Amino acid sequence: MKRLIYLLAIILFISCKQNTNKSGLKESKSVMTSIKDSVVKSTKIILFKKTSNEGVLIGNDIKLLDKHLNEIKDISFLNGQIVQVIGVSDSTYKSNTEDEYCQEFKYVKVKIKDMEGVVDGRKVYGFTKDEQNKNFNIEGNEISFTPTQYYGTGVADDNGLTGCQTQNPVIFSDKNANYKGLVNMVKNEYVYDDYPYFELKADDGNYDEILSLKKQNDKYILEIKRDYQEGIATMMTAIYKNSNGVFVAEIIKSSAVRTSNRNR
Repeated sequence: MKRLIYLLAIILFISCKQNTNKSGLKESKSVMTSIKDSVVKSTKIILFKKTSNEGVLIGNDIKLLDKHLNEIKDISFLNGQIVQVIGVSDSTYKSNTEDEYCQEFKYVKVKIKDMEGVVDGRKVYGFTKDEQNKNFNIEGNEISFTPTQYYGTGVADDNGLTGCQTQNPVIFSDKNANYKGLVNMVKNEYVYDDYPYFELKADDGNYDEILSLKKQNDKYILEIKRDYQEGIATMMTAIYKNSNGVFVAEIIKSSAVRTSNRNR
């Protein structure tokens, strides 16, 4: 009887030992996997092409990263801040492997005051230089409108239209007011989306062009032609400071004419 009890004790001890080893092995593998993932992230190097441009940060979750894509600082508080764009990645990337083509983006190297680092290109809108840019001299004051475009997948690539939707917020500059930045959009019956900023559209469905600018009291009145698939619209848009001293844009009149041809 004593021998039987002794044998059972030995069997129980061996079983517990094996379970402990298996548990330890699982924990060890988990730790190694975690370390491996951390090493892969910290050693990933992005190749950049040098550039010299200005851009504006737009987003609610903006992280400044180092060259290995490790977070340096949360800079979400700099939403709307104009930055220097000093580099753009050679390739496009995805945040998650299951992301679609329209979610791909380039990493952008930026300089902000005393900080320098890398930002997800979907959070940076670079200043464009094309026919939509407009400069005016009104009563000796220099006024300019500069559309921007983010460093994500645009409405077109080397293969043609992508079907991806983008926004093109405008940087408004008023020399006398010492202002250069985004303009908030006033929501009224002429505005059909929730995008918060004044923009000049340039996609496969709409194309905006500023035709003229004049000053009425403390407001600048823009005449904008919108060329779209079904016709042409003319929008009169006022740029002015609201009661809080913030520049806003408000469409005060809009008329559309249906046409059979799309002209720019």
